[in-house]
Amino acid sequence: MMPCIMLPTKQQRLIHHHHHHQQQRPAYPVMPLMKNLASIIMAKQRINFPYRCEQCGKGYQHRATLVRHTRHECGKEPQFKCPYCAHRTKQRGNLYQHIRTNHPGKSVFSSNI
Repeated sequence: MMPCIMLPTKQQRLIHHHHHHQQQRPAYPVMPLMKNLASIIMAKQRINFPYRCEQCGKGYQHRATLVRHTRHECGKEPQFKCPYCAHRTKQRGNLYQHIRTNHPGKSVFSSNI
């Protein structure tokens, strides 16, 4: 009896084994279908981020974060502008991080923020 040829992945070896030795396709999926994988990911998202924005679909772990998003962010233009460049953001903390990262040595505190 001749041994199976070497194949690089377990998936390829399994497919080869079923096809070559049983002359049939595997009775079970070797790799989950992408739509099944997507549904698994979405189910995890619903568990980890139960609070969803009705307008855009973004998910949040905490209700307060969703409230902030709907009041100040969703569908609105960024309200925080960098005093040193044209960058704009919807959250003050992100603007502070932008200034510290992109404008080292410049003051994070400004009357424009």
